[in-house]
Amino acid sequence: MSRLLILRSEYHSQQRKMQVAFAGAACLILIASLIVVPRFMRHSQPAIATTAVISKTVNLWDVGTVRGQQPAPLQSVLLPAARVRLTVILPRFSQSGQYLVAVTRNQSGTGVVAEGTATSALKGGKEVVFVELNLSGAKAGAYFLATTYEQDQAAYYYPLQIR
Repeated sequence: MSRLLILRSEYHSQQRKMQVAFAGAACLILIASLIVVPRFMRHSQPAIATTAVISKTVNLWDVGTVRGQQPAPLQSVLLPAARVRLTVILPRFSQSGQYLVAVTRNQSGTGVVAEGTATSALKGGKEVVFVELNLSGAKAGAYFLATTYEQDQAAYYYPLQIR
């Protein structure tokens, strides 16, 4: 019977050693995660979250065909390669409603770099669209600013430079 008590004592001793070893390993994992995870979280935050939004206005009011007058030629619109809160003053006689504003690589509407939709608002007798575009991934170069009125789906393209 004493042999059985000795075996039982050895078994419990081994169990305690295993419990202490597992508790020690769990503590090491917890400490390591408390050190590594915050450092990883600091370095993995997206760059967009720290980038300020730049406000720009594009005035298309005098662009287009106006009977009896020569419209002013549209100079290429300049936008930065950043997040842009864009105010688009639509051309004369534009209707109120939902508009899609996009930056595309060509006039066929393909190669969309950024887009946003908004309902136009009447401001100072002119239809205006407020939309946010993320151009932070765009490379500097020539693009087109497209406006599409949801009712007729006709897209109008204007030259655009991203710098």
